[in-house]
Amino acid sequence: MQTVLSLLHGFLNPFTCSFSTPSPTPRQIMRPLPDLPLEIWLEIFQFATYVQQHATIVPLDPFTPKRVSNNVMGINTPSLSTRTKLSLVLVCRSWRAVAVQMLYDYVVIRSPARANALLAVLLNSAQISSTNRHTPSYGQWTRHIEIYTHARGADELRFLQTLFRIFQLCPKLRMLSGTWIHSLPTEFLDAISKLYGPSLQGMYWNDRSITMLPPSTTLEHAPNFLGSFKSLRVLDLRGYWGHTFSILKSSPPMLPRLQDLILSTSPRSLQAATALVLPSLRNLTLKTSVAGTEDMLVQFLKVHGSSLTSIDLPSPAADSDPEPDTSQLRRTAFHLNPDIFLQDDLCPNLETLTFPTTSPPLSPDIKHPLRRIGLRGVRADGLYPDKETGTKVHLMSFTSSHYPNLEVIRTIGFLVEADTDSLIKDIFIWWVEKFEKQGVDFLDGEGVLWAYSDDEACRAEDATIFCPGRAAEEKKVEY
Repeated sequence: MQTVLSLLHGFLNPFTCSFSTPSPTPRQIMRPLPDLPLEIWLEIFQFATYVQQHATIVPLDPFTPKRVSNNVMGINTPSLSTRTKLSLVLVCRSWRAVAVQMLYDYVVIRSPARANALLAVLLNSAQISSTNRHTPSYGQWTRHIEIYTHARGADELRFLQTLFRIFQLCPKLRMLSGTWIHSLPTEFLDAISKLYGPSLQGMYWNDRSITMLPPSTTLEHAPNFLGSFKSLRVLDLRGYWGHTFSILKSSPPMLPRLQDLILSTSPRSLQAATALVLPSLRNLTLKTSVAGTEDMLVQFLKVHGSSLTSIDLPSPAADSDPEPDTSQLRRTAFHLNPDIFLQDDLCPNLETLTFPTTSPPLSPDIKHPLRRIGLRGVRADGLYPDKETGTKVHLMSFTSSHYPNLEVIRTIGFLVEADTDSLIKDIFIWWVEKFEKQGVDFLDGEGVLWAYSDDEACRAEDATIFCPGRAAEEKKVEY
């Protein structure tokens, strides 16, 4: 009866607010964080904030499998990674002790003001306790420093002095990236060489914006400067201007441990790399920037080609283009002919070659013991066998008579499962079966070998027939 009266009261008084008589809300008790060792928390934090270009300047292997991401937050970006690190150090003291080393692992200096602020933080973090025990600064965690000199005041000597003081507080630095638009005094270069010469493992040096230099500065000092870093594993000279290396007074500089080299087709970049002695060189990434330097490239290959086992030719695009394969420039820009690396015994030990589908067709007279070929910029419409496309021309040229040791062909960055073409699975499997007869695995960018699941799969007698109306049931074999 009481329930009926309450319902009747609500009907007769429709303007009665249900919040007129407040009721207390039970307070939610926060659940404690899992009791995990700090080493486990560090692994979790590093996984959640990892960005490849922050950790190293070594290019990502193009044959690294690319996964289909179903989570918009699945891929870390530089800004998102930094925001996560800034949040982690504010949670609690134990997390701060773990996360602070990641916060200073990668440091970017874009202006003199940023350099002064960073120097102040590093100096203040180095303290002496009451027991006269010296506490290292946050610089002990720094592994990669990236410098830009476009801001006002970056051409002053005071800025270079601040940079060197920062370097002194970062004794375990492994990667140094510098973009310089002003001439650098030899004293500054000497100081960097003495400080990091025995320990630096990676260096990116971009000084191509310096077009007019005094004769006694960077140009004449550059050869010895590059050769002073004996522990380098990776060297990026895409934007290197430096020295012509035509009048070396001493023996050529040697980098005994260098394995990865990143160049552009600019004359200065190729000349610098040709003049270096690189006994351990294995991997070359060559970005196309200008045409007309094929002779210099051949000269470089005559010097270093015998030691190369992997060559990657990214799609022509500006360095700032994050997705060069989707840029319109890649279809109109100058492309290197991959034939250069496969003929005249310039690279006899080459095993892996990656190049864009928009590159010129390979010569039919080539015979090379390549083991892996990667194609960049593959699109679904370019895989149709009944269409004359650059992708089809390249794929048809990969025969056992020209490449007797070929084992794998991979479509770099192209994922069958992520494409919206309704026939792409059947088309891709057609290519898989074609290369299977030659003993070659045709894989997509995810490293998947696509195949039908039953023995009675519909096989096309003609390149234009692809089992219409039948959904391909595939089995995926990951490599």
